[in-house]
Amino acid sequence: MAKAKTKGDSIYDKEVLTGELGRIIGKTPQWIRQLTREGVLKQSGRGKYILSEAIQAYVLHAQGGKEDPNKPRYVDAKTEHELIKKEKAELELKALKGLLHESSDVQAVMSDMILTCKTKLQSIPARIAPRLDQESALTIEQVMEAEIAEALKSLMNYSPELFKKQESDE
Repeated sequence: MAKAKTKGDSIYDKEVLTGELGRIIGKTPQWIRQLTREGVLKQSGRGKYILSEAIQAYVLHAQGGKEDPNKPRYVDAKTEHELIKKEKAELELKALKGLLHESSDVQAVMSDMILTCKTKLQSIPARIAPRLDQESALTIEQVMEAEIAEALKSLMNYSPELFKKQESDE
């Protein structure tokens, strides 16, 4: 006749000593005692642990702890930190390649380009009025369109070199 299992016979309910638990999970007995002091592991007796409960508690601890909406998990914080570091590195690389510019540099370069265009546009009447004094409306329109197009070209002339020059001025 088969022997009936008692509570202590099941591996799940087996009690193990501190040193045994340490060897099972690959940590020192001192580490096990530290986790016990921190409340991660619960003793079933002096220096004794229920194997299944201790392993489950240790795995939960190693994964970052229980889900608690009021308390952020270490694993989540670490993951977020690593993602931020990755994003920062990507931005720095783009800046080094000249694909990304600081907003102050963009503002300065764009302001210069717009002011140059504005100055050219404002100077058109004074420059062409004497030449077009006796011309037809069609000729005046053609000359003005050409002059305006020329002034607007300065806005089209984007060059990454403008930003490099701006950065070296600082």
